[in-house]
Amino acid sequence: MRRLSCILVAGLLGLSAAYAGADPPMSPQAGAALAKTLAAVEQRVGPADPQLLPILASLAQLRFEEADIAAATALRRRALRIAIDACGGASEPAANAMAALAHLYIEQRRYLDAEPLAIVADNVLAARRSAEDPVLAPLLADRARIALARGETGEARKLAEAAIAIDDRNLGAPRSDRLRVLGAVLVSQARFADGERLLRRAIALDRAGGDRLATARSLAQLGKAYLRQKQFAKALPPIEEAAAIDQDRLGATHPLIAEDLHDLGLIYLATGRAADAAMAFRAATHLLKHGAGRDTPILAYIELDLARAEHALGHEDKSRSLFDAARRILNQAEDEEHERQRRA
Repeated sequence: MRRLSCILVAGLLGLSAAYAGADPPMSPQAGAALAKTLAAVEQRVGPADPQLLPILASLAQLRFEEADIAAATALRRRALRIAIDACGGASEPAANAMAALAHLYIEQRRYLDAEPLAIVADNVLAARRSAEDPVLAPLLADRARIALARGETGEARKLAEAAIAIDDRNLGAPRSDRLRVLGAVLVSQARFADGERLLRRAIALDRAGGDRLATARSLAQLGKAYLRQKQFAKALPPIEEAAAIDQDRLGATHPLIAEDLHDLGLIYLATGRAADAAMAFRAATHLLKHGAGRDTPILAYIELDLARAEHALGHEDKSRSLFDAARRILNQAEDEEHERQRRA
């Protein structure tokens, strides 16, 4: 009976990962309803039954949108433990749970945590599915994001193009997140026209599907593409729109809102609006310090840019203090990375 449950859950989660649709509006009522459903199912089947996995997945996504990143991560980790204990570490439910946790880490820019999970999940699913199975496409796209963050643009491009090829064969066209990552890779390779074309196509798909959060991510990526080219007038509208969507759809202290504010600050700083830049950077650091971003490298990088803005405003003491605080965070992160590499 337990094995049958694992098989059914594997199919459900695989389809969900490959064909997830437009996002519903976030609401506290939705979270309360899901939590109530989870408690009811737990009471009926027990706290470790794989039937809980789809509910845990939905609740984790909602907690992420609410900016309760710790709760979202705990739910994803719980789902992984259940899948491994009930179905085995080399099972499809376990691979799906690993992929979901890896994706959440990527959204937090925790690429070192994400990478081993994504690789293992990819290996498990590739061994059990055909090379063209749609369930592999989101994993390949996430692995492309990890490779891009590591500066491995060639590998990132290969993975992103493989994800798009799977979409083309199964859906007739790529999903927007695959276009988004390939567009980002091309921009990093200075192929700006090709990257912009893909990112605009991703935005069009997101808008047509009514997925506002995906639209915000594609808009933000387009804005970053223009920032990289120093086309600040073009960068401002998509980043402003992304920020407006995120502030409407996400919890108030969400790190993605902080990223939007950081991008806005970079535009202001580059165009001689140091006071506006400092205001945007301060707002971003405030969100991170009161949310899930305390003592993270993301916070440190924003503080470095805030130090630049304070320097431009003639506030040398503030600038020096911010620089020193940011360097402490980055040095600590570097030490932790070296320790992980030593243990590996």
